[in-house]
Amino acid sequence: MQRRTLIQSLVTWISMLSSRLRGQSSEFPGIHSEALKQLAATVLPEQLGREGTDAVAAKFARWVSEYRAGAEMQTGYGTTRVRYKPASPAPRYREQLGALSAGVFTAKAVSKRRLAITELLRAAKITDMPISPDGNHIATDLMAFYFQNSEANDLAYQAAIGKDTCRTLRNSGQEPVALRKEVIRGAL
Repeated sequence: MQRRTLIQSLVTWISMLSSRLRGQSSEFPGIHSEALKQLAATVLPEQLGREGTDAVAAKFARWVSEYRAGAEMQTGYGTTRVRYKPASPAPRYREQLGALSAGVFTAKAVSKRRLAITELLRAAKITDMPISPDGNHIATDLMAFYFQNSEANDLAYQAAIGKDTCRTLRNSGQEPVALRKEVIRGAL
């Protein structure tokens, strides 16, 4: 058992070291900042407005920059196997943003960009959106990043539900308050 733990630790350490040597230390999204914002404006709900989609893009960029390969993941209920985060998706994301900038984002109409992204995902055989970002494609990972948060849930139901916040017993029976239009625009 101890030998297995030692080997897993070594593999994790080597993975982290090699990812840093491959240039992951450079800031994400780097020169593709505008492409990431454009992607967010294309694949996220229009109700957010450009200010809202840019805010989601900034939070996603921060999440990718702070991603730590080899970090221990939660085991889950009833599971004793320890799992570790894989290598950072940042290099792959930068490559995909570069390809999107050269191809998809040359179209001015959002509908044409959405159609082109749909075709790219179909060609990559991505048929489902992941529960959380999984590194397969930046478009689906950006959507998964956004849709797993409480603000997306509130926007979907047009009410201040606060999915990931604790409500007291005193107010647990009350209906959530409807969102105001200005709250929807600055949701994030």
